[in-house]
Amino acid sequence: MPGLFELINIGYQYLKGQQALSGINLVVNEGEIVSIIGSNGSGKSTLLNILCGLIFPNEGTISFKGEEFTEKSFKDDRFNRKFRSSVAYIFQNSDAQLFCPTVFDELIFGPLQSGIPKEKACQRAKEIMQMLTISELKDRPVYMLSSGEKKRVAIGAVLTSNPEVLIIDEPMSGLDPKTRSFLIELIFTLNQVGKTIIIATHHLELVDHFQSRVVVLSEKHTVEKTGTSNEILSDTDLLLRTNLIGEFPHRHDGTIHKHLSTGFLFHDHDNKK
Repeated sequence: MPGLFELINIGYQYLKGQQALSGINLVVNEGEIVSIIGSNGSGKSTLLNILCGLIFPNEGTISFKGEEFTEKSFKDDRFNRKFRSSVAYIFQNSDAQLFCPTVFDELIFGPLQSGIPKEKACQRAKEIMQMLTISELKDRPVYMLSSGEKKRVAIGAVLTSNPEVLIIDEPMSGLDPKTRSFLIELIFTLNQVGKTIIIATHHLELVDHFQSRVVVLSEKHTVEKTGTSNEILSDTDLLLRTNLIGEFPHRHDGTIHKHLSTGFLFHDHDNKK
C-alpha cells in the first residue's frame, strides 16, 4: 500500500542555481505525525511548499495517494479539487494567510470556495470558533488580533474545510507559552481523530513533545537522518553536525568556558519525569 506522500530523489533549485533541496527521499504515511527539522536555510519551508503543491521540484517525483503530481496535474479539475480539499497549509507568518475583513469571513471562505452551502459553512465556522475559543473574535478585523489570536484564526480557516492533512511551518513562531501549550494539545487532538500532521521546525522541544517520526535536513539540503524523537534527540553529534545545537561561552565563578546549548529540556519517558 503506497504512502500518503511519496517523494523520490526530489531536488529543487531557486534562480541562479541556488540549491534548496537535493536527493530527498521521504514517505509520509496516513495518520502519522512527521517532524521535519533542520537549521535555518536547510530547506524545511521549501520541502513543505513542494508537499503542498505550491512549488514543484526540478528533479525527482512526488505522489499523493499513489498519484504522481506535477504543475500540470493541478490543471486537471478533478485532481486539483481532490488535493486542495485534502491538504491544508498553515504558514509560519499568519499575516501571509489571512486576508478577509473579519474572523468569521476567514473561517467561511474556504468552505464556500469548495461549494459547501453557506448555512453549513456558517455552522462549521461556529463549531471551530468554539473549539479554538475564539468565538468572541467573530466580528473582529484580523489586523486587530494578537499573534496568538491570528494563529488560532489561521488554523480555524483551514479546519473549516476539514482537510485530511495539516502541513504546518514553524507552529511555535512568535507565540507565548500559553498559546504554545494550546497548539500542542490541539495538534495531538487532531492527530488522534485521524489527521496526518507534517511539521517543520527547529525547536527541538517541540520534537520531544510529539515523539513523532523525525526527518533531519542537513545544511547541504539533503536528508541527514530519519528516526524516532528519542533516537534523534539523543544523538548529540548529529545535532551539532546539522547546526541544531551549539556550544556557547558561559561565565562561572570568574571562569569562561563552553557548554552545549540545546534549547530544550529532554523528557525522560522511561523514568516518567
